[in-house]
Amino acid sequence: MKQKRLMAVLLSVMVIGGLLGGCGKSGETNNDTPKTGVKTEGSAQEEAVTIRILTRIAGTSKQVEIFNQILDEFKSEHPQVTIVDDSQSDEGAFNSMMAADIASGNLANIFRIQGVANLADYIDNGLLLDVSSYLEQDSQWGGGFTEGSLSYFQVPGHEGTYAIPMESGVIGVYYNKALFQKAGIDKFPETWKEFLAVIEKLKESGVTPLAMGAQSTYMAGHLHDQIFYKWVGTNGAKLLGSREKKWTDEDVVQSLQYVKDLVDAGAFDKSAAGMTDDIALMQFQQGKAAMVITGPWNITNFTDEAKTPVAKDIDVANFPYFEEKPEFKNENMQTLGCYMINGELEGKEKELTVELIKMLTSKEAAKRFAEEAGVLIPRTDMDLDESKCPPLLVKNVALGKNSSGVGVDVFDFDPLPSMQDRTRNSIVSMFIDATAEAAAAEIQSEIDINK
Repeated sequence: MKQKRLMAVLLSVMVIGGLLGGCGKSGETNNDTPKTGVKTEGSAQEEAVTIRILTRIAGTSKQVEIFNQILDEFKSEHPQVTIVDDSQSDEGAFNSMMAADIASGNLANIFRIQGVANLADYIDNGLLLDVSSYLEQDSQWGGGFTEGSLSYFQVPGHEGTYAIPMESGVIGVYYNKALFQKAGIDKFPETWKEFLAVIEKLKESGVTPLAMGAQSTYMAGHLHDQIFYKWVGTNGAKLLGSREKKWTDEDVVQSLQYVKDLVDAGAFDKSAAGMTDDIALMQFQQGKAAMVITGPWNITNFTDEAKTPVAKDIDVANFPYFEEKPEFKNENMQTLGCYMINGELEGKEKELTVELIKMLTSKEAAKRFAEEAGVLIPRTDMDLDESKCPPLLVKNVALGKNSSGVGVDVFDFDPLPSMQDRTRNSIVSMFIDATAEAAAAEIQSEIDINK
């Protein structure tokens, strides 16, 4: 019964997951290897341990190369350890392997679950290791992670932290400094009121203030995510997921109203509702739009003058905060990947698995991933050689250091799989003619009919 419930939960998580998933070729699977760490019999080999890994880090990228180098370093230090890396870059292949592991009752030593909505079920069944004691005991390692990245994996109703962050990046506002200056704007706005004033000046200067391709519904969803975390806070999203808050609550409706206010203020192209993300990004890259909300995955495009003629003018900032809600000033939307550890591990197997996680997420590893692969581990103690990193990447690191709360999408905390489409489609409806109240009621009804 337990496995059937967890299988249902896993399938829900797979539907919700995807924002953080990478693209590329699938890694090969070794179906003949043991699924979990195994200690062999006999005094001569009693310390032998197998560590199995199932993540999305696979393929031929520089990130994968560094990941494999660290695995090799670990094996050289621990020759008694066999590492079986079943990681899959393809989302479908990864989901299939996770489903098979759940069905057989054999999770890998190190794995990841997309999203956090159903982590409580894994915790209750003893399948996730609480890593808080390891973070506290090794302060040199554990104390280097940003507060917000750890809080993301702290589950309401459960003490502890249930994952180690291994990849992040602020989803912020990339903006064209030259277009700002042309419109008489000296700096990026810090507050919502300043943001509205900047939008008006940009309109008057003849450019689209904020590029938006709402046909690709995630773009409108990301806009609302930014507003929600600055107005309601990242914990508010967790409360929606646990049903302690409703989408029809006054503060949540107001977060939707702010999206509608931007539509009414002319912040977007008049065709934004039917525009794709590619067209919206192109408007920004060609200097026809002054701002766009996106993540670090576009940094390589924004620094390539062949793809972005205005590359030299681009900078990045956190989304403005609300003067009325200063407590949420440092609540930010970020991409956030993690390593989770099998809660059923014991003894030397658990000890060595934790040690491997520490090597993969140390400040030294973070430096290598950032400088060589452009991948950010959310640590505050990286000593980056800025000459080896694009300035936008360096700025992204700085923007994320003070995050007191981190969220990906608001629906990431919701156990109902359909909330990804429901929330985004309802938000897009406000770009056409729906009110904030109507959008909120439509979203809440999805929850009510699925109780």
